[in-house]
Amino acid sequence: MSTVAIMEASYEDCQQAVERIFQLFPLELEGKKVVIKPNVLRSATPEEGITTHPSVLKAVINEVVGRHPASVIVGDNPGVFSYGMNEKAFRDTGLMEAAGIYYQNLGAETVSREINSPYIERALISRAIIEADVYISMPKFKTHGLTGLSCAIKNNFGLIAGALKAQTHKKAGNPFNFAEALVDVFAIRVPDLVIVDGVVAMEGNGPASKDLVSLGKILAGDDPVAVDTVVAYMMGFTELPRTIELASARGYGTGELSRINIDGKLEVIPGFKLPQGMDPSTASTLSSITAARPRVDKELCTGCGNCIEHCPGGALTMNEYPVLSPELCITCFCCQELCPQKAIELK
Repeated sequence: MSTVAIMEASYEDCQQAVERIFQLFPLELEGKKVVIKPNVLRSATPEEGITTHPSVLKAVINEVVGRHPASVIVGDNPGVFSYGMNEKAFRDTGLMEAAGIYYQNLGAETVSREINSPYIERALISRAIIEADVYISMPKFKTHGLTGLSCAIKNNFGLIAGALKAQTHKKAGNPFNFAEALVDVFAIRVPDLVIVDGVVAMEGNGPASKDLVSLGKILAGDDPVAVDTVVAYMMGFTELPRTIELASARGYGTGELSRINIDGKLEVIPGFKLPQGMDPSTASTLSSITAARPRVDKELCTGCGNCIEHCPGGALTMNEYPVLSPELCITCFCCQELCPQKAIELK
């Protein structure tokens, strides 16, 4: 039976919770190559709740280093085309300072791998994660307008280079297929331990929503699918998002709450807002997702063109403000994820 821990924590005092995680889920780290992957969607301040908080990352690094591994690497592949944005994203989020000498651009050294997926034939995968003896994934407790939630399974999308993420969205063509592509990538290297930053959670139209919840929790487990199942329950999903269903059916972990041992207090978050159109009774249906379309808030938009640059379907053009061609939109919501001004909403 899988175990998921739910612990009270704050950013000021999270070291104790992290120490308990390594007691509950012991890893042999001495002399090992360890990779720690936070969730770094894009450049943002820690207060925006878009990325893993540097305080939690620092606590995990402290615990890992104290167990004398041969090497430690901290990094990610943010969801942007330019590798040069990797360092900027880590600096802006405060994660570069937290990572210190252990930071590495995971997109700098890659390995070409064939992927058993109808949507990705071959991909450049971060060499550090492929060669790691121990892989620790540190997602954020967030909703996601396309997949329902962004947690352990979705965090593994950072194994592949930024430009390929957009190509995968385009090849999949719709949210239903994209969920399958995510699980295909997840299977490349399943994390040995997942530690979720839920001190400040994100609700609404994540993974870059303005709506935050002071949850005060850190979750952890060595079964990533079980962790996602627990997070989905806490968010209020009454039907499992497709990524969890697929990963569970393929044997990558447990997607049945009744088969998960909870260390801590499990409860649904009162009034938690799911993504647009995903009410609890229709949260896993394709129609509830594809009905949404990006809409530009002209008061917030600065005309930077970031959304246009990262639109896999070429559905956005600039005419004073970004304009959508609905017939070209593949409902990937990359524009909403990567807008630095949070000027794109799903309606």
